[in-house]
Amino acid sequence: MADRAAWACGTGPGLLGYGSDPWCRWRTCRRYWVPRALADGVVGSAGQQERTDAHRSLAYAEADPVHAVRHRALSRPEATDQCLAEDTAEAAGRARADGERALSAELFVLAAELTPVNRPALRLSRFLTAAREAAAAGDSNLARRAANAVAASRPTPAEHVAALLAVVDSHSQALAGVAGLFERCRRLASSDPQSLAAIRANVSNSDPHEALGAARKAAELARSAGRPALEAASLTMRARMERVLNEGDSRATLDRALALDVAAEADGIANSPQYLAARHAIFDDRLAEARSRLTVLLAVAEQHGQEEDLVDIWRSLAEVEVRSGACAKALAWAGKALDASVAAGLSLGPACYTTALAQSTGGSFAAALRYAAYGERAAREEGDVLHRNRNLWMAGAVRLHTGDINGAVTAFALLDRTEDSRRPADPSVFRWQPDAIEALVAAGELTSAQNMILTFPATARQNSATGAGWTRARALLLDRAGETDRAVELLPAAAEVFRRDGLPLEEARTHLARGRIQRAHRRQAAARTAFQDARDLYLLARAQPMLATVQEHLDRLDGQGRSRSREEGRAGLTDSEARLADLVSRGATNQQAAQQMYISVKTVESMLSRIYRKLRVRSRTQLLAALLAHTG
Repeated sequence: MADRAAWACGTGPGLLGYGSDPWCRWRTCRRYWVPRALADGVVGSAGQQERTDAHRSLAYAEADPVHAVRHRALSRPEATDQCLAEDTAEAAGRARADGERALSAELFVLAAELTPVNRPALRLSRFLTAAREAAAAGDSNLARRAANAVAASRPTPAEHVAALLAVVDSHSQALAGVAGLFERCRRLASSDPQSLAAIRANVSNSDPHEALGAARKAAELARSAGRPALEAASLTMRARMERVLNEGDSRATLDRALALDVAAEADGIANSPQYLAARHAIFDDRLAEARSRLTVLLAVAEQHGQEEDLVDIWRSLAEVEVRSGACAKALAWAGKALDASVAAGLSLGPACYTTALAQSTGGSFAAALRYAAYGERAAREEGDVLHRNRNLWMAGAVRLHTGDINGAVTAFALLDRTEDSRRPADPSVFRWQPDAIEALVAAGELTSAQNMILTFPATARQNSATGAGWTRARALLLDRAGETDRAVELLPAAAEVFRRDGLPLEEARTHLARGRIQRAHRRQAAARTAFQDARDLYLLARAQPMLATVQEHLDRLDGQGRSRSREEGRAGLTDSEARLADLVSRGATNQQAAQQMYISVKTVESMLSRIYRKLRVRSRTQLLAALLAHTG
């Protein structure tokens, strides 16, 4: 077995004369060289004694000193070994410095196990470090192994909680399997108030109000204990919950956390006040600030962070560029995040949501739907409610843009049912409701749309971009309710808010809504102006999917003007009825007609009934004949 392992590393009989340089071995003995992972695989398939002998051989064959120590530790010549434990802990530190957190976690576990039992504090410290490293690497199995060792080492409640939280963190957004750990943390914290200083507010994940209370108490205890890193983490979670619930002064709390000047990588970049400040800047559409903060964090993540930190930053940068109207950049950042998530085995719900968002603006609607569907399924299987809902939002929004109104309403209804009943009081955190209202209006479900309008928080600023989105949705509802002039008055003000805040895609979408309303009421010149304003903005942003949509509206408008005399002779059909009659007479199904006209299938059916009555026909064949007769 030892010979097999040595061969797997490129050494052994006939190869020992080529030295330890891996490039030398690859260049000179290419047909014998195999990756390190294969060597581990060969070792893993052996029995206990063979594995011990193999790791001993691999320790001598391995060129990398960190991996050589790993093989020495795995060979375990003794149950404990103080010297080897120190070497292994040093190697673990080097792996951590190099950003190899999974390797670092494994080495810290080995170092702890090799530490003599008469040094329990050191053993416990190394197991705790291993748990944190495993959490950073997203290795839940290794995190649990370290946490179990901590539990068996007579830890304090705070130490036990810290180990359990590492297991929670290792699951990232996939929290379906850790509900029991949350409860264990609560029980441990209640037995020792000081341990609350080590608890993050997400231990109270099931209740945001409880989370806010835990974060406030944790911050106080950490400050009194002189633990600035823990205080910063607690204040960051407090600021997050205050923003979600619209309770307290989130900005002031976050400023306190930032003032502690704790390094962003100290507790994981995604948990840092610096990253939360960037996220809040995105929510508030302070995009230049968000981009600046994220650029700084990206440099830190590239040097000290983990793959998951990089993915979070790339995803946030993609959101910034989407809002800024830089569609090509957004696609590039989203692509990096998705590729890294796949390569690192991270949860795909978040990356698929971001990719769907970027594709819906700068790629294609078809691709956006595919990514949203995959992301929704992945998030659902992992128990990630947040990103399941975000992917449902993308699915509904894209279906709305492509005219699949029934599909959009279905997606938003599912989102509404699955979203936590304790919705964020701050609507800028999750902006799906205006899209849902627009879908309900297009489907003719005006009462449901009005009810959702009434959920707009009174505390939200009307002159913000978030408020402007709701104003646009309200204008569409007013138009369908017969208050067209009022609707048209609201939209220019909303467009101006978007222009002021540097949100060209939202501004263009508002012009598009104005054009649709004007066209529906035969105000052709006003409709053309609105569509052209939207087209110019989409062109600058390189927003290909929406550019194609608005160009289709302009083409229809031009064609309508040329055929007005023919349409006026069609037994008094309205513009919409004439358009539907043309589509149906050319063979379009009700579903296809609904998609092209951006109305629901139910609306198509009722409109067809009116057309049949006006033209006194009973079938599509008779309809075609009647249209030809009027044309002639």
